[in-house]
Amino acid sequence: MSHLFPYEVPINPKRARTVFLIEDEPLQRQLMLDYLKDKFTLDVHGFGSGEEALHQLHLKPELVILDYNLDSSDSTASNGIEILKKIREALPLTQVIMLSSQDKISVSVDCMKHGAYDYIVKGDSAFSRLQHLFGNVDEMMDNIYFRKFYKDMLMLLSIGILLFAAFMAYAVHAGWAQISFDFGS
Repeated sequence: MSHLFPYEVPINPKRARTVFLIEDEPLQRQLMLDYLKDKFTLDVHGFGSGEEALHQLHLKPELVILDYNLDSSDSTASNGIEILKKIREALPLTQVIMLSSQDKISVSVDCMKHGAYDYIVKGDSAFSRLQHLFGNVDEMMDNIYFRKFYKDMLMLLSIGILLFAAFMAYAVHAGWAQISFDFGS
């Protein structure tokens, strides 16, 4: 199977999507993992640090739920924004939802500026927000993949037309073909 396109597998909302949950607090991570596995058809992988998740990017998650304050318990760990940047660079089609206990607009804006799909404040409404977002993410992912597919097909068609035009120009020059224009004088 060719690896030209990231969407070789037909898009099917019923199949299990690969999701990464990156949360450094073990209890919070386990609660979210259990919730996601119970409510959705997902292949969920939980990680205690961004670095662990980055080593598993070959699994090509379609969605990442990323804690903003990953460096709160380990000062040597990368923070959520640093991990967000690395994920967006490595997998630009992967959508990242940021999670944080901070209810500050500036933090939310900073996350969105760096490519986050959404920002959820941890608390009572976090689970219902996640449930709502998963419905939107399915639709959004399909749109992203189809847009990329059509863009790539247009590029291939353009290359084909250029190759055909170059071949025809060579054929005329070599005398293999003759082109004449009659403008109805």
